[in-house]
Amino acid sequence: EKHFMVGHRVHYYVFTDQLAAVPRVTLGTGRQLSVLEVRAYKRWQDVSMRRMEMISDFCERRFLSEVDYLVCVDVDMEIRDHVGVEILTPLFGTLHPGFYGSSREAFTYERRPQSQAYIPKGEGDFYYLGGFFGGSVQEVQRLTRACHQAMMVDQANGI
Repeated sequence: EKHFMVGHRVHYYVFTDQLAAVPRVTLGTGRQLSVLEVRAYKRWQDVSMRRMEMISDFCERRFLSEVDYLVCVDVDMEIRDHVGVEILTPLFGTLHPGFYGSSREAFTYERRPQSQAYIPKGEGDFYYLGGFFGGSVQEVQRLTRACHQAMMVDQANGI
């Protein structure tokens, strides 16, 4: 509320499997919050793997008819400075701060050729953070659907 899209209409969507744990938050004018119940998973790895599927599904079921842009942010992210409408492009990602300024040799890309996420040594220019991305709802749906499908192929192949 302090730094994110100040002065603009914002609809926050919180995905959770613990509805009662979501605190009441005082929002500014033109802002609203919807808590969306999602399936519970025992392991954080499963939650992480299914995140793209959840976003894609909600794009189709709800977001396409409610908003023009989505900004997908992990719940534990802290926004410490201005984030405004200048980020609202068809599709955007955020460079991972732990690898910012590093050479591509330092990036922890998937190096197994049988993986859908494979990036060969000597290739790849950037390393993105999975916890802050977005764009138009249509493009976010396309991205998250493709990521989910690739993860399911890898899982089926034991990767």
